[in-house]
This record gives sequence, C-alpha cells and structure tokens, in this order.
Amino acid sequence: MFRSTFLKIAVLLPIFLVLSTVFLINHGWLSASPTHLVLMSQVQPNPSSSLTHVPMRHLLNGKAASLGWIVGSDCQRGMQAYLQTADTNPDAALVGTGWVNPTDGTLIRGQSNSCVPGSLSMDNVVQLVHSKGGMAYLTITMDTEDPGAWTARQEAEYIDKATTTPSYIDTIVHEVMRAHYDGVIMDLEEADSSYSSIQQLFATYNQHVWAALQPLHKLYGIALIHKVSDRDDFYKLNGFQDWRLLEHTADFLVIMAVDQSYFLPGPAVSTEWLKQMVAYAMQTMPDMLPNIIWELPLYGDTWHWDNGKWYFDHIVSYQDAQALIAQLTPDQIHASSSDLQSIYTPHVVYTDTDGVKRTLWYLTPQGLYNIIVALQQILQQEPQFAGAHLQVAFWWRTTLEPYDFWHLLNSLY
Repeated sequence: MFRSTFLKIAVLLPIFLVLSTVFLINHGWLSASPTHLVLMSQVQPNPSSSLTHVPMRHLLNGKAASLGWIVGSDCQRGMQAYLQTADTNPDAALVGTGWVNPTDGTLIRGQSNSCVPGSLSMDNVVQLVHSKGGMAYLTITMDTEDPGAWTARQEAEYIDKATTTPSYIDTIVHEVMRAHYDGVIMDLEEADSSYSSIQQLFATYNQHVWAALQPLHKLYGIALIHKVSDRDDFYKLNGFQDWRLLEHTADFLVIMAVDQSYFLPGPAVSTEWLKQMVAYAMQTMPDMLPNIIWELPLYGDTWHWDNGKWYFDHIVSYQDAQALIAQLTPDQIHASSSDLQSIYTPHVVYTDTDGVKRTLWYLTPQGLYNIIVALQQILQQEPQFAGAHLQVAFWWRTTLEPYDFWHLLNSLY
C-alpha cells in the first residue's frame, strides 16, 4: 500500500510543480524570461528534441531563394546594391550590431558602421528590408582577425560560459526584439578547437539560443565553416563545429562555401569542392539537406610569389578585378598558367610593374551562375533533397559586385 501511494505521488508531483510554476508566473508572483526557463531545463542537443525545423519557404521571401549580407563598414554601398535587386531578392543578413564581447556577453556596434550619418545603428537597414517584403537576420559574430582582436581561446571561453549564463542569450534575444529582426544567424568562427569539449559546448549553446527564439517566432540559423572531412586542412578554424551535433540545433544551417583556396592560389569556390561538401553533409546531417543555405562569394582573391612560395594577399571585388586585368599588358601576363576564359573561375598570373609575380582568381557573373547550376544538379541527385529548392547566400552586397549576376540567378527560378 505504501509503495503504491509513493508511486502515485512520484508521478503527480512533477505535474503539480509545473502547473504551480505556470500559475505563479502568469499571476506575476514569479518572474522568469523564456531564456532563463530554457537554461534552467539544461536542454541537450539530440535528435529527439521537441524543437522543430521551419520549412524553408518561411526563411526567404525572394523570387530567387537568396540571402545577401550587408556589412556595416560598407553599408552605403551595400544598401545601394541591395536596392538594385530588392524587388525580386529582398532578404538580407546584417553584420554590424551583433559583434560579441566575450568577456561579458554584451553586443558591440561596429565602430565603422556607415548606415546612418553620425550613428552606428543599422536599424534603418532592418526597416528598409521589411519595406521591401524581405526577411532581416541579425548576424552574431566575433572579431578575431583585426589587430587587438579577441583570441580563439576567448571565443571558446565565451561559448563555454554562455551555456550556463542566461544573460548572454538574453542579450541576443533583446537585440532581436528591439530592432524587429526576423531571426538570427550565429556566425562565430575560429573558436579554439583544442578547448575541452568545445564541440559539445558549441552544440549546447546553439540549442539554447534556438530554444529561446522559438517561443518568439524568430528563426535561427548557424553559419558553418566549410568542411569536407572531420579533420580537413582547415581544422584549426572549423574543428569546434561538429556537424553531427549541430544537425538538431537550429531551423537552418548556412554552409560557408567560400575561401576554398588560401595556402595555394586557386578558386574561392569550385564545383568539385561543393560536391565534396555535399557528400560530407550527407554523412553527418542528411536530414538538414533541404534546410541548408549555401553561401557563395561575390569576390576573388590574390596572391604574390616570394622566395619560392605563394602568399595570400587579400580578397578582391569583381569591379577591382576587372580594372586590374584591363591594365595588364600582354607582356606582363604568363599565358601558360592563365585562363581568362574559364567558364567557372577565370584567373591570371602576371608580373607587376615592380617585378613581383602575382596571381588573381575571381568570379564573373556567368561563372558564378554556372557554379550555382552545377550545385543544384549535385543536390538533386540526393533523395533527401527531393522537392526542395536550392537556397543560396552571398558575401557581401556592394556596388563592386558582379552587376549582371542577379538577373542570371533569377532565371533559375
């Protein structure tokens, strides 16, 4: 009899506690934000999570399912380029007000934001996107590249602390609600891959952010650094991200299919590389294949030769690449190692006026279109992609981008 009574109490007690908590919250006697409640429950990433993915048609509103990044430091040109295509491609992600301070979890406005004269705000860009019927996404990121920037270790420590510190996630939610963003894209990069349990910590962190945004009907995505195997050449950068763990921690994923070549001259993206990434995605997170946005570059890259070795210089906009090529004389170009007629990624090796050997690889409007068509064909071979549409994103929107590209992209849809 005592055992039967005890079992009844054991079953009813949790229900009583939940109902009591809800009653107290609703009557103002106990306060707790959605984020606090999520963190108190210690949600763990797993396939059986009650959180559900949002159909892709709700993520992007454009004729071509595309997302363009508008960067605060290039905001005026970004908005100008956006307006040229907003009637058919109105969706945008913003970089400039979601910079994370890893020491306290606060968000920093980019000091070079140029969206509004005399202000660092990007609220006007969110309003512009909404006026065009687009979805506006807040990009959460951290500066680990500029002089005096945060370190990879500090980024890992931030991720660790954010899994148990509600205020860190509250800060993100508050900015989303304040500026009326439609969702968030988590774009943390280069966290220390040797930090203890960093892959699990990053997955748990994303699960918490996702759970905090869902009751508010805000969408959540994670930007993944390109990867073709568990430990590829870029493991120092992408090792903290485990695609298997991240499959069930967001509504969608953005795979950064950019910067393929760095150690040696080559394309920023190629069809063979995309094929390898699709294969790896099928191994690690096949269920997410319809919910992946493929980020592609609107820029090229340059290298120079020194002491028998190539060194990466910087990225180059399409317009600047065209201007550089127009200035080259036939005598400067190394014809045997150049191909300016490539249907994918034209490239040139040349000697500059100072006698330095250099090379430039870039994308033409037609070349980028050809790569997207090839990616679409690769995805359509996978059964998990059946009935889905190719979703693409581009870094970054500027008046220096390939100006004829968007017309070609829209023709795919």
